[in-house]
Amino acid sequence: MTTHTVPAGVGEMPLERYLRRAWPLVPGRVLRDALKRRDVRVNGARSGGDAKVSGGDALVLYIDAKWLEPEPDVLWSDDRLIVAVKPQGLPVDVDQDGVGADTLLTRLNRRWPEARLCHRLDAATGGIVLAAADDVVWQQAFEAFKGHGVQKQYHALAFGRFDRAEGTLNAWLAKDARRAEVRVLHRDAPGAKPIITRYRAGTEAAPGLWHVDLEPVTGRTHQLRAHMADFGHPLLGDDRYGDRAANRRFPGARLCLWHERLTIPKDSPLADYRGRVFEAKAPEWIK
Repeated sequence: MTTHTVPAGVGEMPLERYLRRAWPLVPGRVLRDALKRRDVRVNGARSGGDAKVSGGDALVLYIDAKWLEPEPDVLWSDDRLIVAVKPQGLPVDVDQDGVGADTLLTRLNRRWPEARLCHRLDAATGGIVLAAADDVVWQQAFEAFKGHGVQKQYHALAFGRFDRAEGTLNAWLAKDARRAEVRVLHRDAPGAKPIITRYRAGTEAAPGLWHVDLEPVTGRTHQLRAHMADFGHPLLGDDRYGDRAANRRFPGARLCLWHERLTIPKDSPLADYRGRVFEAKAPEWIK
């Protein structure tokens, strides 16, 4: 049994929609079966999928805790710095309305109540995320990410044969907060910020689809996805910035972008962790 209160800022919506938003990795069949059996109580009443919920409603869910309160995947920790591996589809934190019963942070906080995220990944992107359960380490990590004191390498699958095996891309990125999107510009403009992306192409994963390693020298919102699409090599599964027609060649493919390797340089503000390298291999998406 799990109890939960809908955050105050949530407007009325169907119960099933809210559950999918709050616990995004629970399989659909598990939620459908629970609602069919009316294993969810809303303000004390057993409720099905046609029920409505809004801010302040009290939920009781009779669903196996392995779905609602899963353990975090921790690559390494000394209880001060935590190196976690975030699954694709899981948000790092709650959304703009405070919704997020299952996020990377809630998973970590069950073991480390003081843990705070040192950086973020998009929900659709998986891989390494650093968190800190120590104020000194968190401040050092903040300075490290702000001043490029951490090196990040992503693995992706990108469309199109590369003319050069490796290179560095330079542009500017303009953010549209209203649409939650970015645009790549090839000249400076008011509000735009410079972006630098390094790439190294690998082997062909499937006809017209290539393995590629990406390093965001600058760490802007959606930088890798937008920059690679602008470069003419959109990422598989990226329907926002990529090639939707090409994506349909691979039915069901998720965004193929994974934070695979994190290096803490020897001059990083993260003094106690200088020289460390953490690696979590990307999934074999093409299978």
